[in-house]
Amino acid sequence: MEEGRIGLIIKKPGEAFRRGETLLEVESDKTTVEVPALQDGVLIEWLVTSDQMVPVESAIARIEIEGEAVAEARKAEAPASNAPVLRSVQRHHVGVSNARPRASTAARVAARRTGIDLSALAGSGRSGRITRADLAAASRPARATYHVETAHGKIFYREWPAHGRQIGTVLLIHGLFADSQSFTTLGRKLSTLGFRAIAVDLPGHGETQSSAETIEDLAAAITASLPPEKLDIVAHSFGAVIGSKLMERARSLTMLSPAGCGEEISGAFVDAMLGVQLDHAFQLLGDSVPLEVQTSLAEHLSTHGRHLRAIASHVSRDGSQMVSILGALANATIPVEAVFMRDDAIIPAHHALNLPFNVAVRVMPGASHMPHWRDPEALANLVAQIARRRG
Repeated sequence: MEEGRIGLIIKKPGEAFRRGETLLEVESDKTTVEVPALQDGVLIEWLVTSDQMVPVESAIARIEIEGEAVAEARKAEAPASNAPVLRSVQRHHVGVSNARPRASTAARVAARRTGIDLSALAGSGRSGRITRADLAAASRPARATYHVETAHGKIFYREWPAHGRQIGTVLLIHGLFADSQSFTTLGRKLSTLGFRAIAVDLPGHGETQSSAETIEDLAAAITASLPPEKLDIVAHSFGAVIGSKLMERARSLTMLSPAGCGEEISGAFVDAMLGVQLDHAFQLLGDSVPLEVQTSLAEHLSTHGRHLRAIASHVSRDGSQMVSILGALANATIPVEAVFMRDDAIIPAHHALNLPFNVAVRVMPGASHMPHWRDPEALANLVAQIARRRG
């Protein structure tokens, strides 16, 4: 590898870090590498931005090491990490001003307690004043995971906080047999555009602990776990069926290869997944799946097979879908978009012809069931366009 793409930037300028703590992630065409701190210090300045391609052994940050100046950090290791290096230099205080950042008293107290540098933050309050909420956002983990306790069980979420000022929250709902990790790239793209992205594991999937099996029960479990604000919902495949039940909580609904819009569905795919015949299932999926994901999916299907089979029985039978969302979509009072893959082998693109007039339809070229894997940037921009049109 001669270059890598800067992925998730975790530490912000002004933040302290400890030896071994991850500062950022670097992506290659095959893997994502976490770049750790070699010793304790403070991040002074990033020399790169998220999504930027940089040559291996490039300097990517200026950092201050506690108690000494270090000329240069380690070179990138190959082939295991092969990530751009961090160059560490002594921090020079030139022309220090007595002026303090505009911040509320509560924000200053929180900053002293957490060690966050207020000068590194952009305030969201009046006249740019830094508020306690800004401190909370700055101290939130860059990729949080958590459970939400509900009467239906513990619902698992994966979160990518907004970069800069937040313009909205996007709820990502995966399809049958998937989980929240399938939205990792799209979640990151949305966060760089100013959205807080939260991806949920449906009951029977991922790390959610809920016995819900019917579509109504799944929708009720997710509804009970949602944050109070209105959401922009992005839902893939079977997730669109759940998303159609949540429109009262939504500002918009973007469906990717949606189920519930026609009769046909690949029974061979459903049977292959339930039978843990993953090679055949992935051929129908139309996209390569990393080996580690295949392994974890096989374990999950074996462990939760009964629950998944019960859920699938409410979705399809013998290659026919058992649920329709067309009526709900026709009555939608929010913007609804549907994105199909032209040569999808699991849910055919001609289902777009069944959609009501109020649903905008887009078709991506390619033989895949995963538009958010094929072009996550285009889909993130689509969500942003919807938000701008809505005002």
